[in-house]
Amino acid sequence: MKYKFEKYNYFDERDHINKSTAIILIENEENYGEHFSTEIKNLKIDYLNEIVVFLEQVLSGELQYYDFGYEVYSIECKKEISLVIDTYNDCKCISEIKTKEIYEFMRDWRNYIIEDTHT
Repeated sequence: MKYKFEKYNYFDERDHINKSTAIILIENEENYGEHFSTEIKNLKIDYLNEIVVFLEQVLSGELQYYDFGYEVYSIECKKEISLVIDTYNDCKCISEIKTKEIYEFMRDWRNYIIEDTHT
C-alpha cells in the first residue's frame, strides 16, 4: 500500500478566509473502495489512537481479531490479512490488505495529524 499525506490549501468563500486541510493520496485507491480515504480522513484522533493500539495487539498475537470503521467500510483485521468490507453492499469484501500495511498506514496518518496540529 503506497500513500502520502499532503496539505490542501483553499479559500473558503463563506468565511472569506484561507484554510487548509490534510488529504490522503493512495496509489490505486480504487482497489480499496471508492470512499476509503474519505472514511479514514474522517476518523477522530482518539479513535485513531485506539485503532493503532489494537492493531499493534493483533500483530503481536495478543489479540486475535479487531475491526474498525467509520460509515461505509469496516476493516476486519487478523494477524496477517485485513479485509475491507463494504457495509452498504451486503457486507461484500472489496479488498484484502496485509494487516502490517494497514497498521503502518493508520499509524502514519495518526502521526501526520498530530504533527499537523502542532505546526
